[in-house]
Amino acid sequence: MATQQIVLLLLLLAAPHGLAVAVSPTPIINTTCAALAHSPNFTLHVEYEFCVRSLSADPVASSATDARGLAAAAASLTVANITSTELIIADLVKNLVSCLSDYKELNDMVRRGLHDIRGGRAANASKKFLDAAESDVPSLCDLILIEGVAKRNPIDQENQNAYFLSVMASDITQLMLDSHAGSPKDPS
Repeated sequence: MATQQIVLLLLLLAAPHGLAVAVSPTPIINTTCAALAHSPNFTLHVEYEFCVRSLSADPVASSATDARGLAAAAASLTVANITSTELIIADLVKNLVSCLSDYKELNDMVRRGLHDIRGGRAANASKKFLDAAESDVPSLCDLILIEGVAKRNPIDQENQNAYFLSVMASDITQLMLDSHAGSPKDPS
């Protein structure tokens, strides 16, 4: 039952707000949702369309005959939503921990390259920067997060920046090495 509610809730929340509900709302759902949306007696209000769509899509709510039945159905949908959110957060945390470990190694490699470049060891730095650029850590992190339960990557831009910046450091260092003079060649 809980799994069915989670699937139903995820489908419901993924639907565009303008999507009509396939099941017609019952009179008790219409009346209750209208009261929730328009009553001045409530501190917090729920949008009528969200209320109708959510309750009408739930078989338990659709078969409710009174406010108590609708309240129980709404509470069950809330539990399903919170449970689903917990699973998504736990998966994100697990995947972010994996990304964090990989990024720590990448950071160490780039820091050692920075130390080499500052110490005049451009060839050593170039190797480290190239290894960082070719490491695929940002791409692997993207993949881990996108394929996870959340199906989204909260650090997408940072991953892109890490890739392009490491390529840039590698290329500039290689340009330095190619010039044999310690400064970039004039491209003209």
